[in-house]
Amino acid sequence: MELGAPPRDAAPLGGMSAIDDMALSDEALEAWMAAKTARRPLVRTMSALDGFVTAAVTGPRFADPQDWMCPLMGLPRDVLAKGSATDHAVFASLARIHNRINETLFDRPQDYAPRFAIKPGGGIDPRPWCQGFHAAMNLNIKRWKRLLDLDQPQPRPAAADPDLLRRQKGQARPRQAPTGARDRAVHRARGLQRHRTRHPRPPRTPLRHPL
Repeated sequence: MELGAPPRDAAPLGGMSAIDDMALSDEALEAWMAAKTARRPLVRTMSALDGFVTAAVTGPRFADPQDWMCPLMGLPRDVLAKGSATDHAVFASLARIHNRINETLFDRPQDYAPRFAIKPGGGIDPRPWCQGFHAAMNLNIKRWKRLLDLDQPQPRPAAADPDLLRRQKGQARPRQAPTGARDRAVHRARGLQRHRTRHPRPPRTPLRHPL
């Protein structure tokens, strides 16, 4: 049983009541990730999960959503056919997060913001988010290497260097890179989306749960 992807305009994100009804709260999902030991998830926090899914949305496409969803959560490939109710709730939760990030980056990229962790003493901690993003890259590293190869003759994504394309086009003053961890992460994700605009591919559609 596979995860389906209906036409993008067939079901608005907010209308996927099956996913919303089945999904766990963020607190429950994070507790599940932290507690799971047999076939450990690749991430343990909501911040790292947000980074991972952002990479899955903006980076090279996986042939099937289960190619990243199952390893991410440490679940077997046949989980949708043989998994427990909790496993299905975890998948619904992941689909909801994917759809939120996908809809924001493709339809309202100016509203995108990474979900950074908060330090105990205050302030943001970007490390879990970045670790999650990197974990997604490692899961699909061959295609990411091609994406980031600046020696290729065609323009490469702004994930490697957000100002590279502007410099190649001969602009005298590339846009100044933002400062701060949050701005850098936003800049990188939006840069990927600018590259996708220049080099379009079929839009990604919201995930729906098949059960």
